[in-house]
Amino acid sequence: MELRQLKYFVEVARLKSYSLASKSLFITQSTISQQIRKLEEELGVELLTRDTRHVGLSDYGEQFYPCAVQLLEYAQAGTDRIRDVKNLHVGTLSVGCTYAFGPLLKQTVLDFYRQYPHIRLSIIITSKEELRQKMLDRELDLALTYKSPIADERIESRLLFQSRLCMIARKGILKGVGKEATVQDMTRFPLALPSKGLQARDTLESILYAENVKLDIRLEINSVRSLLDLVGNSSLVTMLSEESIRDFQGLEAIPIAHQDSRMDGCYHYLMGSYHKMSAQKFVELLQQNNSTKRNKTVL
Repeated sequence: MELRQLKYFVEVARLKSYSLASKSLFITQSTISQQIRKLEEELGVELLTRDTRHVGLSDYGEQFYPCAVQLLEYAQAGTDRIRDVKNLHVGTLSVGCTYAFGPLLKQTVLDFYRQYPHIRLSIIITSKEELRQKMLDRELDLALTYKSPIADERIESRLLFQSRLCMIARKGILKGVGKEATVQDMTRFPLALPSKGLQARDTLESILYAENVKLDIRLEINSVRSLLDLVGNSSLVTMLSEESIRDFQGLEAIPIAHQDSRMDGCYHYLMGSYHKMSAQKFVELLQQNNSTKRNKTVL
């Protein structure tokens, strides 16, 4: 049994077509057919059912398919380990994050590039639902989100830093608000909010769930950086994590006094998968940068 035979079998089963598998793998259809036939002869069973129009899995194939997929994943994991041994001189790293988390990555991405210039880094910014699916599809090595919204037993989540949802505005706008903001404070200002579905907005909605208040919402936008630019040049107030404004001058953040205001930063791996060394280094840099920024704020 050869890995290439397993690869051909899995691709044909996934696409339900020899011709499509041939195009996907860039090899001839006859080669695929020949190697799968050898695999079936070795196992002594028919794995695929064929007719003039359809290709499907036999009863034996249905049982063998997940094992073949797992064997290929183990082989890929072994290849990844070997590459990592080479001092991160080769390899790729795919990092996904939510829209609200994106602004926190700038310095870490620059530092990672300077230290590991041969690692091809791919950053994907999308919704938490799509991040979850991309992790399950093994399209991401690492995902970064607030407050661990990826609730799935197949995904391992770890705390990166602690944060809270805050009222954020240009300095001097939030007059009369104490060291912590209340729900009633939110009703006193014109608001520019992150769009529904973004993590800060979800946190805000959970805070307001049992509250009978009416907010003065003037604007909604799905770009955190654009949102902060608008707030910094107007009398509008927004709701984001306190981490969001660390690279913005002239803004202040007042934490919201509510038990549901936590917006802890987390990183996520696929449970049981191989953790690339490059992913570990990326997380370390992110932790260092966050710690440095916090210390500067305290000073």
